[in-house]
Amino acid sequence: MSERTTLTFGIIGAGMIAEKHIEGLQKTGMASIKWVARNQQSALHDFQLRYNIPHGTSDYHEILADPEVDAVVITSPPALHYEMFKACVAAGKHILLEKPAAIKREHLAEMVQLAEAHPELIISDCSARHARLTPKFRKVKELIDSGMLGNIYFIHHNAVARQSRPGIEYHPTAKWFLNKALAGGGVLFDWGVYDLSFHLGLLGDVPQVEQASLLFMKNGLDRKDPGTPVFDVEEHFAARLQLTGGISYYWEHGSHANVEVPNETRIYGTKGGIKLALCSWESPVIEYFTVADDGRGAAQSERIMVDMTGHDDNDALSAHFVNVLLGKEKVQMPLGLAAKHLEVIYRLYEQNYDQV
Repeated sequence: MSERTTLTFGIIGAGMIAEKHIEGLQKTGMASIKWVARNQQSALHDFQLRYNIPHGTSDYHEILADPEVDAVVITSPPALHYEMFKACVAAGKHILLEKPAAIKREHLAEMVQLAEAHPELIISDCSARHARLTPKFRKVKELIDSGMLGNIYFIHHNAVARQSRPGIEYHPTAKWFLNKALAGGGVLFDWGVYDLSFHLGLLGDVPQVEQASLLFMKNGLDRKDPGTPVFDVEEHFAARLQLTGGISYYWEHGSHANVEVPNETRIYGTKGGIKLALCSWESPVIEYFTVADDGRGAAQSERIMVDMTGHDDNDALSAHFVNVLLGKEKVQMPLGLAAKHLEVIYRLYEQNYDQV
C-alpha cells in the first residue's frame, strides 16, 4: 500500500481503548475514521459526534462490507476477537488487533493459520504498545546488543500495585475485565503480554521458553465490592521461566496485593547489568552497573537518561500501524509472535490448580 497517503479505518468497539486508537490515528494525519461499531445504540451517536465519525452501526459486518475501508481496529473484549478476526480476514481487511489476541489456545492457532494463509493482509497485535515501540526498549536493546552486559543470564521483573484493578479502580465501567469468560484472565493476561513483549524482545526473540512454572496466583485480597457478581480473575501472580541459553526469568505482577512493589526490571549479564522501570510514564533513567577495567577494577554505575519527549504509547502504536500500511515500517508484533507469548501464559494458567 506504499502508493497510498490516506487510509480509511473502521473501529470495532467504542470503549476507552477505542478512543485511544481513534485519537492516535487522527493525529497521524494519514487516517480517516469512517465507521465505528458499538452495541449500545443509545451511546453510538454521541460517540460519532465526539470524534467526527460519519457512520455508526451496531453490526460490525456493515464496516466489513464497505469497500472503502482499508483496515479495521478490533477493540472489543478478548472473548470476541476470534469471530471478529475471522470475519475481517474474510472481508480482506488489514487488522490492528487489541491484546490479548484470543482467550483460547485453539482459537489463536486458527487465527495464526488464517494470517499465514493471507500474507497480503497486514495484521498487527497491540502488545507492542508498552514494549517494543518505546524509546526505553530501543535503548536497552541497544545496550544489550552492544555487548556491554556480556551474556544475559537472569531477568527479574516485578510490579505490584494496590487497588489498580481494571473494572474496579481503573476504568470501573468495564466490568468485563473481571469476568474470565470475557477477559481471559486478570493481570497475567492483561499485562503479561506487554511484559513478555518487552523482555523477550530485548533478547531478539531468540531464546525459547523451556519451562514455565507458576509460583502462585491469587485474588480476593481485599473485600472491596467489585460492582458485579462475577469476579473470577487473578489480582497477583508470580512465575519462573527457564529459557534456552541458560537464562532464568523471575516474573511477578499484581494489580492489587497487600504490598506495593515498584515496577522494576533488572537484567543481569556477565559483564554488567541494568535496572529500569519499563513503563513510559515512569522514570526515564536506566541504571547501568559494571566493574571497571574489564572486571578487574572497582564497581561502577552510570545513570543513562532516555529521551521520552513527546512519546505517547498509544500514539506510537497508531503511527506504527499506519506506517506499516504505507510500507514505511515492518510489523513489530505479528500475530505469530504474539501467539508465542500467549502460549507461555496459557501454560501458566493451566497450572493454577487452586481456585483463583
